[in-house]
Amino acid sequence: MSTPQLVIFLAIVAVGVLLFGWISDMLLRDGAFGIILNGLMILAGAIGGALLWRKLGYTIGHNPALIASFVALGAGLATLVALSALRRWL
Repeated sequence: MSTPQLVIFLAIVAVGVLLFGWISDMLLRDGAFGIILNGLMILAGAIGGALLWRKLGYTIGHNPALIASFVALGAGLATLVALSALRRWL
């Protein structure tokens, strides 16, 4: 990957992280951690979910990349909700 492609990719990831952080901050209200931390938690959960999905080797449907992206998003959101619930519980 060339340097301009890497810069554009990182910019898209950063905008996505901030967007998901902002949306989750609005949805969770008082249970949220802030826009940046919410986004980073979603990103960490998404990376973990994608790695686990790839490690398990499941293939569903005709477009495995699309399914993997939905799994990553779901894992990221589940991570954020679990950490938010844990924070409220403790």
